[in-house]
Amino acid sequence: MEVSFFVRSMNAGGAQRAMIRLATGFAEAGHTVEVLTLHADGSFRAELSPAVKVTTLGPKRIFAAVPALARHLRQQRPAALLVTEPACNISAILAKLISGTSSRILIRESLFPSRAVKEDPYRSTRLAYRLTPFFYRYADVIVSIAGDMTSDLARWARIEPARITTIRVNPVVTPALREAAAERPNHPWFEDRDVPIVLGVGRLHRQKDFMTLLRAFERVRATRRCRLLIVGEGPMREELEEARLACSFAEDIALPGFSPQPFSYMANCSVFVLSSRYEGQPNVLIEALACGAPVVATDCPSGPRDILAGGRYGRLTPVGDASAMAEAISATLDAPVDRDLSKSRGYEFTLEKSVALYIEALFPDKAAR
Repeated sequence: MEVSFFVRSMNAGGAQRAMIRLATGFAEAGHTVEVLTLHADGSFRAELSPAVKVTTLGPKRIFAAVPALARHLRQQRPAALLVTEPACNISAILAKLISGTSSRILIRESLFPSRAVKEDPYRSTRLAYRLTPFFYRYADVIVSIAGDMTSDLARWARIEPARITTIRVNPVVTPALREAAAERPNHPWFEDRDVPIVLGVGRLHRQKDFMTLLRAFERVRATRRCRLLIVGEGPMREELEEARLACSFAEDIALPGFSPQPFSYMANCSVFVLSSRYEGQPNVLIEALACGAPVVATDCPSGPRDILAGGRYGRLTPVGDASAMAEAISATLDAPVDRDLSKSRGYEFTLEKSVALYIEALFPDKAAR
């Protein structure tokens, strides 16, 4: 089949990366795949299969791309168009309504609408969520990546829960991840095996709550030698840098910036911490498990409790509780979860499994055959 994907950027967050991986997975499964984007340059492009065609639509704003999307649907007539992010979802639905084609539109929801409409940094995202009750009903397939997110989306968009397909398997574990995890970390702290490294990875944004992680680390560091590495970039960099400098252990905290392949860090850290206030399904937590990292995660909505099976594969802590997080970090440093057990859980979220589930959601009759 000819299948198209629409992503805002090749260099953004987990939602975009998931779509890039799905595009590669569809191509590897034998389909003809084209990725439509507003910004073709970015670190995620390296993850695309050479078989995937990349087309830059022209406009740099999502809603301005609707005419180009409609033209693509009318001229190319792909069997399906897959999109994620609310503004892209609205644009894709509008494009289908304008084009009058029969291409199936699959929209993928990766956030809690009731939270994101208040806290997402992008105005286009907040606006799009307010439009979901008027547009999501016209999508052919609506995918949510967690059960409680399905309920939240159904209430917010005013659609029946039965219309939403919950796909909990994100396309996380790939051959590239395995290869990158085996590489040598390029940070000097990993040369000293005697000093444990606490690792956080993600966008430096209020949602990720790295401030709580920093406070928790300060408590741990007061009782034992260790270091904190927070890998990522974002609007809270200045605030986190100020907090680092104000900390008594500033020399043991580093914010080296964004890394498209943090997997060798995960494979070699002493404990990986997800400190988020809320998530969709945190790919970074699954990546850490697949790399064999002992993990600690907040019990935030949604994902960590399911991914860690209620605590079997890592310790869960209350959201925003630095004291509880510090205790969980210390306990993990003293008695980490077996790394092979972590890997076995992470490897349940493979690209192949995810692609099969998306094909089944799009074309159940074909999947059944």
